[in-house]
Amino acid sequence: MTTSTTTGSAVTTDGVHRIDIPSATEDPAAYVSALLEVAGERDAFDVLAKTPVWAARLFADLPTDLAETVPEPGEWPAAFIVGHLFDVDIVYGFRWRLVATEDNPVYPGYDEQLWAPLPRLPFRQMLDAWTGLRASNVALLAALTPEEWQRTGRHGEQGGETMEVMIRKVIGHDIAHINQIYRAIRLVREAAGLDVAELDATYESLGLR
Repeated sequence: MTTSTTTGSAVTTDGVHRIDIPSATEDPAAYVSALLEVAGERDAFDVLAKTPVWAARLFADLPTDLAETVPEPGEWPAAFIVGHLFDVDIVYGFRWRLVATEDNPVYPGYDEQLWAPLPRLPFRQMLDAWTGLRASNVALLAALTPEEWQRTGRHGEQGGETMEVMIRKVIGHDIAHINQIYRAIRLVREAAGLDVAELDATYESLGLR
């Protein structure tokens, strides 16, 4: 995830919506606060279930070579972001299961930058694999009781948190990365001389501003 030292949702000079999240490594507290702010009061299952669908809509007619193209220095290709979201579902799927079955377990953080270049399935298969993994995690969370949402765990870097806070962190993370995918695709489409009007309309229809 490309992060910054500032937090916020803004419109760039060319009218593109941008969400920036602080670095989880440099400032864990600010990172958590930013994710929760982005999540807001959105319905957890609405976002968690729809995020892979949103991503697929943004990628709809994009050639794989462009999905794997670096959009600008310091930014991940859009395809890499899908791989990162798959990793997050592995990590949080483990943490959610741990918190659901143990009393106040401790779990470590991880370096997403080191995980990002690990070997992956081909892009379209990666997107399908993430969609399936996310569906499995949503099924788990949907079966938990309100009381179980208040069970606690302890993140090695970010401290104590409830299941509900963990879930809302992922909601904010999803929204920030859908925004990043949109911006990455927009840049490579423009560079390739492809139209971006339909992409812009698709992103606007997601209601993530």
